[in-house]
Amino acid sequence: MQRVIDKSHRQKAVRTIGMGTASQITENNCVVLRDGQPELHDVRFHATETKPGSRIVEIPAENSSVIYAIIENQATEAVILKCSEIEKVIIEIDKAKYEVNKNGISMVVDDAKYELDANGHLIAKGSDSLGDVLQKFITIVQKIIVVNGKGPDIAALSNLSTQLTKILK
Repeated sequence: MQRVIDKSHRQKAVRTIGMGTASQITENNCVVLRDGQPELHDVRFHATETKPGSRIVEIPAENSSVIYAIIENQATEAVILKCSEIEKVIIEIDKAKYEVNKNGISMVVDDAKYELDANGHLIAKGSDSLGDVLQKFITIVQKIIVVNGKGPDIAALSNLSTQLTKILK
């Protein structure tokens, strides 16, 4: 009985670990180019084929060096173990999705969204963004006319509007 178990375990074990170059990258897999060996197609970034919803995935940069493993001795069951350069990282937990890349970060939970990049912050819920709502508010306040007393400080509101466009998208 022990021999049968050992034989079964050996057949399902990782048989090959190698190095190659990542190419033709998608969000779930890539092609691995290997020196002197055939290309490996559909090499997964996540060890198991799970539906989006619960995973952490490092997506290698195009032409980066990768270490891969072939599972169960089948070239069609290959996975990236590590890469020399990361293009982006995706984390999905239930309805929350986080994505980090060289340009910034994005977080989405249901229809709520947050982004940060060189252009500033985006905070939104559905089709409403905080930047747009604040700009509309400032525009409305600038139009207030006060007959007796002092009206809104238009110059200060304009400066505030300019500052908001530098921070919020």
